[in-house]
Amino acid sequence: MDLNQLKSFVAVAHQGNLTQAAEALHLSQPAVSAQIKAIEKNLDIVLFERNAQGMALTRSGAAFLPQAEALLQHMHQLDQFAASLAENYTGQIDVGLIYPLPGSKVAMLTQYLRQRLPQVQLNCHYKLSGDIINAVRKKELHAGFFLGPNPYRNVHSIFLEAMDYVLIAPQAWQADIEAALPKSLNQYPWIDMSPASGSHKQLQKLWRELRINPASPVLCDQPKALLDMVASGIGMALVPQHDAASAIARGLPISIIQQHAQQIELSFVYAIEFEQDPMVLALKNGVHAIWLPESMAA
Repeated sequence: MDLNQLKSFVAVAHQGNLTQAAEALHLSQPAVSAQIKAIEKNLDIVLFERNAQGMALTRSGAAFLPQAEALLQHMHQLDQFAASLAENYTGQIDVGLIYPLPGSKVAMLTQYLRQRLPQVQLNCHYKLSGDIINAVRKKELHAGFFLGPNPYRNVHSIFLEAMDYVLIAPQAWQADIEAALPKSLNQYPWIDMSPASGSHKQLQKLWRELRINPASPVLCDQPKALLDMVASGIGMALVPQHDAASAIARGLPISIIQQHAQQIELSFVYAIEFEQDPMVLALKNGVHAIWLPESMAA
């Protein structure tokens, strides 16, 4: 049994199917399948059983999983420690950020890390929420911020807060919309975001609940441009409440539709394999200190 076999086993256990495991490992599906067969042969036990959904752990596989995870975590720690022994060591940590995060908190987190990890290069990557958790799942990012429920077993999430979102419309539309809610929401065009965004998923959920299916002829992933489009009369949108309030304070002719306000859970996410990584631990502590200070005092 070698390390690659263990990695394949853990990936399939977390993903539940060979295709997603192969994608996460950057290997072909036959290669991962061969690794699983090899480790089962070496151990002389059956680790998985196939079902309609993909691959499910057997009792032996479920018992073996935490030991395999612990060994991979230890190997990752050992790699990090060995790298730190180099004379000119400079570590790097890649963090996924989303636009709804307040810039002040991002700055506080950056300062926290710079004080505690002065030799570490912090790389901040602004992406859509779904792209971040997918990159975390594949270990292309060490950690990041995510909107919505965590769908992955190999990603740990820490709930931070419920973010308030509101419906906004061009100012001239407000009276007509509010006079005939919720049916009126179906009669106006919408500006949506890409499917990987947390707001898109929440908007689709709202439409299903209200049994409407309005046209969304425009997709826009840039928050400032989206607000400007609403102000220009192009359509309605779902945006963070603080963004809407700031836009109105700046004089943009948009209105908040107070009914049907939404909340989306904000979480900090990281790969389970990085649980004991010193850089990720520092990042977790910083997130707790800034978003959950009461947990630090407990």
